[in-house]
Amino acid sequence: MKESVLLNREMLLQRDELQIEKVELTKGYVYVREMTGKEKDTWEKSLMKQKPSGNKNRPIDYEVDIEGFRAKLAVVTVCDADGVLLFKPQDVQTLNSMMSAGNLDKIITVAQRLNRISEEDKEEILKNSEAVQENSSSSGSANS
Repeated sequence: MKESVLLNREMLLQRDELQIEKVELTKGYVYVREMTGKEKDTWEKSLMKQKPSGNKNRPIDYEVDIEGFRAKLAVVTVCDADGVLLFKPQDVQTLNSMMSAGNLDKIITVAQRLNRISEEDKEEILKNSEAVQENSSSSGSANS
């Protein structure tokens, strides 16, 4: 059994070794890795959208925006064998429209496990999104 070590400031400020896992897709394979804290914050922020609050004291509010959830997670976790990310944030829409849902699901299943994104976390995101949709007004048109 590995003996536990008390970490000091210098040790904590060294880059962690991020776990990387190979994922088989229909045309070949990719690597998926853990996110850094900053990358996870960026990903979580990408799931939020600013909107006017209607309150003078707080002019901006946020709502959950799950559009591209899978592609956004793939963009911040798909990497090469050395852990270097393959995609840029602007690749989300293209990836989302070009990659099959099955392949995206294979990637996000591993990404969720490596990054400790639980089913409860996912359900909370979806629940918040549904609450926002239920509370928003609709004109009945497809573009509302």
